[in-house]
Formats: sequence, C-alpha cells, structure tokens
Amino acid sequence: MVSFATSLYHMLQMENFPEKYQSIAPCNDACQFCFLDYADTLGENSLFKRLQPYEIGVIIRNSQHKVRNFAKGDIVASQGDTLHSLMIIVHGSVVGEMMDYDGRILRVEHIKAPNTVATVFLFGENNRLPVSVVAQEDTRVLMISRQGLLDLFSKNPVVLQNFLDIMANRAQFLSRQMKILGLSSIKGKIAHFLMEQIKKHNSLEFKLPITQNELAEMFGVTRPSLGRTLREMNDEGFIQTKGKEVKILNKGKLAQLVR
Repeated sequence: MVSFATSLYHMLQMENFPEKYQSIAPCNDACQFCFLDYADTLGENSLFKRLQPYEIGVIIRNSQHKVRNFAKGDIVASQGDTLHSLMIIVHGSVVGEMMDYDGRILRVEHIKAPNTVATVFLFGENNRLPVSVVAQEDTRVLMISRQGLLDLFSKNPVVLQNFLDIMANRAQFLSRQMKILGLSSIKGKIAHFLMEQIKKHNSLEFKLPITQNELAEMFGVTRPSLGRTLREMNDEGFIQTKGKEVKILNKGKLAQLVR
C-alpha cells in the first residue's frame, strides 16, 4: 500500500503546485522524517524563528539529517559523549541528569518539544556532554549534523542569529542553575527558584512549572527534605502553597535567603 506521505510527495511534485508547497514535501520516498507531520512544531522552535513553514521545509530537505525514536527511560545521549549533531525534540520530552560525588542524581533541566538539546555543547574543543539525556516519555528527535548546521549558517543569517540567541539564553540558564546548586541551604535554593518565577510571571502568585519531585531532583535533595522545608517556609510566613499554586507573602525575606 502506498503511504500517505509518498502519495503526497508525488502529488506535490506536480508542476501545477506552487514551488513553496513543493519544498515541504518529504525528502524522498525512503525518508524517515516527514516535515509535514511536524511543520507546526518546528515553526515554534527558536532556531527557525521568523521563518515561514516552507522555508523550514527547504532547510530540512537540504540539511544532513536523521531521526531517532526513544521510548520512556531510554538514554538519548550519555554523559561524556561527544556531540556530532544538533538535537531537536519534535515529539515528547527529555531530562538532563548528572551524578554528584555522593552518587545522587541531579536533574538539571526538563526539555520538551519543540526545543533543542545541549546546544551550547555542540561546538568547541571539548564538546562533550556534561549530563546524560534521558527520554521522559516516547520521544522523537530530529538530528542535524554539525557540518550541515555550519553549511546552513553560511546560507541563512536568520538561522545563525537564532542559534546565537539560543546559545546566549542557554548560557544564562546554566549560570542560574550553577548559582542554585552553589547555595548551601535548601531554603536558599527554593528562594532563588521562587524569585526567578516572580520575575518570569511578574506576579507574586503563580503556578510551579514542575512537580516537587522534579524540583527536588533539580536541587539535588530528597523529596521529603524539600517538602519539610516548604512547610517550614509556609509556617514562617514566607510563602503560601497549595499543590503547585504558590503565593509569595514576604518577598523581602525571600530575597534575604538568596544573599
């Protein structure tokens, strides 16, 4: 039976179809990635900001790319691996994890489609992953080779600018994460995280973007220790929490914990 993608590929190659629609057809009959299935997802990826869907289609078709599928719990990339390709999550999500000297697993970040993975470690003399990347659910990753990306940069300044913006944003994020991990007390880690959320939402009331289990893994502490500290901060009048809902009662005291 002829697949829908194959039929569409041949149909879009007909001369009476505009060129911009031809450009988003699958690369060929054997291609394992159909751009048409992920046009909206890739359009939301920061790498392709300010580009039209058919322009992104041209980029995918003309770049050295492949696709890999991962089941929940699969290792997408291991700590210490050398990166050879840019990884773009087109479906699902992954987490970055690293082990400290005591053998505890620290969750650095939870990354969902349509974001890129480990962008800042793609280039450089020692471009090895400092964390392991693990699928949190069934996940599909589009990979564009490093050389393919360099070729793309030389042809498309918009993509180059977007990539530089991503790298700058990632560096700032990692800097904030290192600051959190450098704080000695759990209260200090929680306070720093909550101050970031206040800034992000421009409000003293917001919903936590992750679960308490994920927060504990991010801070490198146990879930009971995190829960106990949150209860203490509630009792002391710093915050008021209910599930993921948080209300900041004393921003000044919270800020003092970070100093």
